Amino acid sequence: MTHPLDRYRGQDIPLMDGPRGARVAASTLKAITATFAVAPKMIEVAPKIWNLVGIGISSRMMIEAPEGLVIFDTGDDLEDGEKALAEFRKVSDKPIKAIIYSHNHYAHGTQAFLREAPDAIIIGHHDVNKYLTEIATGFASGGEFPEAMPALTARYERQFALHLPQSGADTGLGAIIPPGKAKGTALATHLVQDGQEMVVAGLRMQFFTKYFSDSEDSLTTWIPELDAVYNNFLWPSLFNFYTLRGDVFRDPTSWRNGLRVIRDIAPKYLVNTHALPVVGKDEVRQSLELYMDAISYMIDQTLRGINKGLSPDALKDFVRLPEALAAFPNNAEIYSEFFYFPLHLYHHVFGWFDGDAASVHRLPLAEEAARIVKGFGGAATVFQQYQEAMAAGDLVWASRLVGWLLATEPAKVGYRVAQAETLRQIAYRAPNTIARHFCLTQALELEEKIAPVRSVLPNLEAILAAEPGRYVNFFRIRLDPAKAGEQRLRLRVEITDKAQCHGLQVRNGICEYLAAPGAAEEGDLVLRVTHADWARFYLGQTSVRELLATQGAVTPQQATAVEPFLALFDTAAQACGA
Repeated sequence: MTHPLDRYRGQDIPLMDGPRGARVAASTLKAITATFAVAPKMIEVAPKIWNLVGIGISSRMMIEAPEGLVIFDTGDDLEDGEKALAEFRKVSDKPIKAIIYSHNHYAHGTQAFLREAPDAIIIGHHDVNKYLTEIATGFASGGEFPEAMPALTARYERQFALHLPQSGADTGLGAIIPPGKAKGTALATHLVQDGQEMVVAGLRMQFFTKYFSDSEDSLTTWIPELDAVYNNFLWPSLFNFYTLRGDVFRDPTSWRNGLRVIRDIAPKYLVNTHALPVVGKDEVRQSLELYMDAISYMIDQTLRGINKGLSPDALKDFVRLPEALAAFPNNAEIYSEFFYFPLHLYHHVFGWFDGDAASVHRLPLAEEAARIVKGFGGAATVFQQYQEAMAAGDLVWASRLVGWLLATEPAKVGYRVAQAETLRQIAYRAPNTIARHFCLTQALELEEKIAPVRSVLPNLEAILAAEPGRYVNFFRIRLDPAKAGEQRLRLRVEITDKAQCHGLQVRNGICEYLAAPGAAEEGDLVLRVTHADWARFYLGQTSVRELLATQGAVTPQQATAVEPFLALFDTAAQACGA
């Protein structure tokens, strides 16, 4: 069995130009096209069942029911929904009676369908509207810490190639979400529970909500009369329990169990949110079991390795898919890489500590790198070894070598250019799109072809869609404790157009958010602004002084005290790493 890193250590990996000129390993492009549509296509899965693929990141299904059409998922954005509707209309002119969401990710082209079918019902998981509302108010992940949304959004943009060129060798591949697209989202009108049955447009359907894959509002739909299932569990690539962009914990046992539900239904037709459809009872069962078994193998062997006392690094070699499972096309590493997942499970069990006491106390990176470079014989020697590694195609080692040099001199152009080229070559050879997009984005940053992508704030509309208290609360994490020192101050933030009052209490180098600050106390500072005024200040569209100059924001007596209070906090630019 070859090592996963061999493709970056001198192994001959034939490259080719893929869609839009993307430079990519020929084997990667072949694997992608085996299970995922890279060009638009309408597939007639069976009589009355159509599967639209290759338009955007998601697949969509349309079925012809006795009373009209039922649409499954509407797309990434409004334009995506419009394109899908146009394609479906080439197949049928019957009225649209219902829309069903597999989960919240692809519910954003719905308004295109509602324009001609305003009375269509929308069916979703009982929690789908919660997630759709969160998306509308500026964050869709972060779990217990939604304040981290700006950093999560930045990683999201890296993963889905939003900062890569639209064409050429460095363009995105596979899972791409175009930037700046208007959403056409609509909330579900009918929320369903696990096992619930419902007649939709004259067809009996059963819904399953107990288990989830990459979103906790996953909905599987079983249509007995058509012997078909629509689902978000069988993907065109290896399951993605851990995503480099970050997210809440994705439970691999839930993903596996969701596949079991479908297997036990035993449908003849399996239509998927991303993967090409599977037809035939035997073919469906085999596909589901090969996918399920890869998940079970990862879980069980990771836990076996953990109980043997293996470190995260050792688990990467210990837990490797056997050939029988790795050869199944839907288990290909075209989106993520298998070794991510044992590490993810280990960290969920233990956290960051790898069990080696020597790793608890580590030197700062820059100091450690300086000592390593000195031990090699100096920067010139390290750079020479870097060049030799590059010439030999030993890309991972080359990246480590120049990474130490960069840690000692992060602004040195020669080192930045060298690391950029190393990451670019790794990206071209990567078997998967996620690592490719991260490597290429960082390469462009190092070359200063794009600005560093550290944090991305929500837009004004998203903040105004939320309750005012959310972003007053989030403001607290911008406090600079060095500026705050031992000061004890309290600011009442009165949102005048919403008749709400929120508080920010500074003490001991922290800021406590007060959802209900109560009656004014002696010494309180008071800021009176509209929701929009606060939102623009939060986003850095107005400065502290411009905010305070808003009519009625502060009394003349308090102006000189409120300004230095707000100056204790990072500006929007500083909060995003500027």
